[in-house]
Amino acid sequence: MKFIRNEELKKGMRLGRPVYNKSGVLLYDINTKLTRQGVNSIKNFGLLGVYILEPTEPAQEMSEEDREFERFQAMSVLALKEQLDLIIDHKGAKKVEQLSSKIISNYGKSNHKINFLKSLRSPEDYVYKHSLNVAILSAIISAQLNMSYMEQINIVTAALLHEIGKAMIPVEILKKGAKLSEEDAYVVSKCEIDGNELIQQDFDIPSLTRIMIAQNIREISGKNKPEAKILDGTRVLRVADVFDSMTSMGLTGEPYSDVATVRYLINHKDKFEARMVGGLLRGINILNPGVCVELTSGERGLVIRENQNDILRPMVLGFHNNRIYDLEDSNIYNTIQIYDVLKSMDTRVPIGKDAIENFGL
Repeated sequence: MKFIRNEELKKGMRLGRPVYNKSGVLLYDINTKLTRQGVNSIKNFGLLGVYILEPTEPAQEMSEEDREFERFQAMSVLALKEQLDLIIDHKGAKKVEQLSSKIISNYGKSNHKINFLKSLRSPEDYVYKHSLNVAILSAIISAQLNMSYMEQINIVTAALLHEIGKAMIPVEILKKGAKLSEEDAYVVSKCEIDGNELIQQDFDIPSLTRIMIAQNIREISGKNKPEAKILDGTRVLRVADVFDSMTSMGLTGEPYSDVATVRYLINHKDKFEARMVGGLLRGINILNPGVCVELTSGERGLVIRENQNDILRPMVLGFHNNRIYDLEDSNIYNTIQIYDVLKSMDTRVPIGKDAIENFGL
């Protein structure tokens, strides 16, 4: 399954993930073969793109829990936008905690891992969907760390509000991605500053939430002093923010895989506290049984047993020789590791038109 950008969609492609409208109504289900009308319809939604099955890839059924997760994402975005608009219009943030409470009720429990599905985004709703996903991840991490409900409320609310400045940026500028003029860059910078000032001045927002947002902004810009006491909630927010930013299709670049992102978080202990990263890994599925991977040896394989102690060292069944690689064994791990998730199951070699003509085919 690959993420295909809007402009590259073609008739006959099959959807790998369902598409919902903002009311949570299913528009296109998994394995739907796109017609010309369907391609145009999806383009009119303004999405950056959709997930498409490869030609030889079978469609996989989604569990009801996964479908409910996608519906929740679709429906909650509108509620978040309404709340951010009220704050921007200086009408207070009295209802934002209701959405935080709902997120905690659904995902702030530590009873089992979930499949964290990336949401389909457009320039118009990117900020809202990103903030919502960061809030869900923050609820998951804080639950794994056994934080109190009040701590969770502050963290999840901070996640929902932490990019309000970007919600103030004109959509025409957002659509330009990284290709900003000096004037555009100034507008972006001013909106982000104005957004932070709005948060700090709105006393409907709990003080701890405001502190977390301010600390997060300073942490990103490198302005937090070494001796400053960084709240645990801020550290949770940082991990959730970076994970969603790196793994979801952005306005300026391709997403990283969950494995590459986890490796980045683990390798930068100076920026991301191991306890918070551990909470993330205990709360969502990364290298669980059924995931196809590529090893550093070039071998492709299937994860057959998750490693609860070290997510990057599962047991893998190699496709080529049916050999089992138990990466928990240091003797094996010293020579073979997980390189990344398998980006394509299609092993066919594409042949260009020139080659076809040269061989008279």
